[in-house]
Amino acid sequence: MFKTFFIFVTLYLIIVSSFGEMRAWNFKNGKTLEAEFIAVTGNQISLKSLKGKIKKIPQAEFNDDDLRYIELQQPPKLNLDLGKSARQQTYLGSYNGGGDIPSKDIYTFAAKVKQVSGKVYNHPLTLEFFTIGEENNGDKNILYSYHKESFTLPDGSGSTFTVATDEIGVVAYISNGQRCGETYKGYMMIVKDERGKIIASKATREDWFQIAETLAKLPVGRTFDPETGERCFPTQPKRFY
Repeated sequence: MFKTFFIFVTLYLIIVSSFGEMRAWNFKNGKTLEAEFIAVTGNQISLKSLKGKIKKIPQAEFNDDDLRYIELQQPPKLNLDLGKSARQQTYLGSYNGGGDIPSKDIYTFAAKVKQVSGKVYNHPLTLEFFTIGEENNGDKNILYSYHKESFTLPDGSGSTFTVATDEIGVVAYISNGQRCGETYKGYMMIVKDERGKIIASKATREDWFQIAETLAKLPVGRTFDPETGERCFPTQPKRFY
């Protein structure tokens, strides 16, 4: 019985997901139509009515609000790439009197957004860019940097936008035989349109997307639970007696 229920739910979700957004279209001649946007072909805009009938209507008959809606339904295709540079700084002398010498990896990251589709997109976009580390002696993560920037891509294909971080120092060392400090873990990029809808994303770990909204509120440099994104205390080092 459970298997039958599961199949029913799966089919229901498939059917529901096949439907687009139905909305009221208001034309310049005063007429209205409840329909779903399908595509733009030349100067013709295709809509699907509630009865499933496809209607092709000249673009000139649509009002400005409907044309803006159509533009937002056709976001540009974007490539997201990460640039990374690193150098290492080693401390001289002993550490904590124990002879362990820590090292610091100093990183600079750059998130690059590039449009690869041809049509010019005349609406603002927002990039959220996170860099994340992890504890060497625990199971917590650290938010190294967070940037949220608005931008446009005015030249169509080939247009780019880049956000760079300041230098980020990541310290690691050996203490009492255990590796301590931190390690760079990865990054996350999310691009949204002016409605807040995600149109492109890329991350080292897919599950970070589930906690992105929480991480955006976290102070930079703080430790967080990797499952919830909530701020927490760092893992305490093991004691040796």
